[in-house]
Amino acid sequence: MNLSKKEEFIITAIELIDELKIELSIIFSDYSLPNKYGVLQLVKIFTQYLPLPSSITLTNKSQGLKDYESSDYEANFPCVLIRHDGIIDNEERRLEMTTHKVKLMFGVYDEAHECQAWRDLFNMIEQVRQSFLLKRYLADKFRLNMPVNSSLIDAETWPVYFAEMSLIYESGRASMPADFVHKRRL
Repeated sequence: MNLSKKEEFIITAIELIDELKIELSIIFSDYSLPNKYGVLQLVKIFTQYLPLPSSITLTNKSQGLKDYESSDYEANFPCVLIRHDGIIDNEERRLEMTTHKVKLMFGVYDEAHECQAWRDLFNMIEQVRQSFLLKRYLADKFRLNMPVNSSLIDAETWPVYFAEMSLIYESGRASMPADFVHKRRL
């Protein structure tokens, strides 16, 4: 696919999401957790939204969470959901950079009454944290900035448990041509 310079900057957020999916797929390529039936299942990586329930079709409009059956939840976990939370452009900086806010949502399914799924969540977070701290650049285009924040989501969601990680990446951005800047100063 041939992209013009203009299109290259338009898809930067999508490119970051795609690069994160590749990295997370590598990190979790051999990492599995038990599903509802005690069978080990690989961690699934989703981008921006969880898949719709299998019962949804083009002729059958979604009713939101009401459409999700327990089998739909089980099919999605364990997982990492990559959410791009926004772009910030700061003009005051010496280098013209775009800041991308990204949130990783980790989810596991555990029906056990001991409620120890938090241990799996911390292990998943640690896998990602250590990998990303060692490899601060993605595709030689996106640089991870500090701080990296992570925490368990403290909510009554049994048998599904969640954690999140907030990441900040910087990338280059389109800048004004030098002659335009010069003309404005005159």
